Amino acid sequence: MTQDRILFPGNPWPEGHPVESFQWTASVRDGNVWFDLHLQTAAYDAEREIEQADEEDDDEEDGEEDGEDFASDWEAPGVWTNYHRCTLSSTKWPGFPGFKVGPVAGYSLQGLDGFEATVDDPPPADQAANAFHIYLFGHGAVARHRIRFERVAGTDRFDITWRGHIALSFGGDPDYDRAFTATLFGVAAPSVG
Repeated sequence: MTQDRILFPGNPWPEGHPVESFQWTASVRDGNVWFDLHLQTAAYDAEREIEQADEEDDDEEDGEEDGEDFASDWEAPGVWTNYHRCTLSSTKWPGFPGFKVGPVAGYSLQGLDGFEATVDDPPPADQAANAFHIYLFGHGAVARHRIRFERVAGTDRFDITWRGHIALSFGGDPDYDRAFTATLFGVAAPSVG
């Protein structure tokens, strides 16, 4: 069986991180089906610890002070492991709505097969209006999602590919210039009703 994973290109683990838990839920609001997704990884270094150089010495040599270089934070294993794991969710924190799929009258598992949702593209002007939130190494914002559902033949299960972009807003960077790709296999479709 293939393992659910999330990748953050350019971080110290090019092979990505195992997904420890994933929930896909649905609700009906004003005659429309809405989906919520919640993903949590295992510890960043659960599969492979990375030996680290003395980062304090490196910072002194480069003339950098703490917190000034978020690009290098992305590549620093110690920054990632300091925050343990990632949570990407529309349900963990209040106020994040998930995303609208379409009218409940036309909803079916057959119609969901091959469906790709585009969410928060372009991103809302106010990050508090985003459909999802992320805790990566601090709280951040996520947008420009592409979420694709492929039905496992003869079942009510789906393989999901979820791509998006991250703004390291906890560090003062409002730009969605980091990416993620999550792949999830054989996820049971939620009941709608």
